[in-house]
Amino acid sequence: MEKQLIRSGMQEHQSLMDKDSFTYSKCLLFADDLKLFSSMNSNLDAVLLQNDLDCLFKWCTANKLHLNIEKCRILSYTRKSQPLNHVYKINYLVLSRSDSVTDLGIIFDTKLDFSQHINSMISKAYHRFGFLKRKTKEFSSEIALKVLYYAHVRSSLEYCSIIWDPNYRNKIEIIERIQNNFLRYLLYKKNGIYLPRYIFFLST
Repeated sequence: MEKQLIRSGMQEHQSLMDKDSFTYSKCLLFADDLKLFSSMNSNLDAVLLQNDLDCLFKWCTANKLHLNIEKCRILSYTRKSQPLNHVYKINYLVLSRSDSVTDLGIIFDTKLDFSQHINSMISKAYHRFGFLKRKTKEFSSEIALKVLYYAHVRSSLEYCSIIWDPNYRNKIEIIERIQNNFLRYLLYKKNGIYLPRYIFFLST
């Protein structure tokens, strides 16, 4: 039997669909992941978005692609007290609404203030920092400690920070608190003394 090379999967920078498949909505494509979005100013805008969802389902059916409707979510970015919450469907199934969605490790919320992402990130960073402290009790090398901290803690604090970088002082201080805790730990490993927390908040 003659062997044949069968290519499968998606190559980098490729996507399954053509962006021109939708008449009204804009879309973001990454491999087999699709996001449809549009501005909602009236009920007509909602109807047009629903039409594009219908086109999406027809395209998937025609190309024999299974669309996991249970994973589809509706998320409205708005600060209005009474936003336009239209009921959207795919193949007569109502799509669930969500207050937030995680995309490539970033939590996007309806107000785009990234509070949920920052809180989740801080919690994970403290967990990793605690693990680092437990596993480095016998360490004396400052270089080794910094390498481990940068790799396991600070890297998570800096991941995609250009997107969620906070503007409010209280959120900035929460993030800086982890950095200060590591500096206190580093000085303790060097001198055997834990400096008070307020030392790091003194004006210079």
